[in-house]
Amino acid sequence: MIDLIKDGSSWDEVKILAQAIEDAGATIINTGIGWHEARVPTIVTSVPRATFSWVTRKLRDEKIVSIPLCATNRINAPHIAESILERGD
Repeated sequence: MIDLIKDGSSWDEVKILAQAIEDAGATIINTGIGWHEARVPTIVTSVPRATFSWVTRKLRDEKIVSIPLCATNRINAPHIAESILERGD
């Protein structure tokens, strides 16, 4: 959802995109982070696991869409997924 590009999408634009995806008929949104041209690493091992789950939580907490959201990026073990659920992300 966030592109991590200098002068990239604003948070308001991210919310508009999410709503447009839902309006187009999607039943779930994968809140993928980053863009292939971004200079910010998102999936390499130096990135802490689940470090971007806050994006999914923020989008959910703002009640932008009513469909499920799926957090992504460096969630690669069951205990990491469980910790995200426990935190409410």
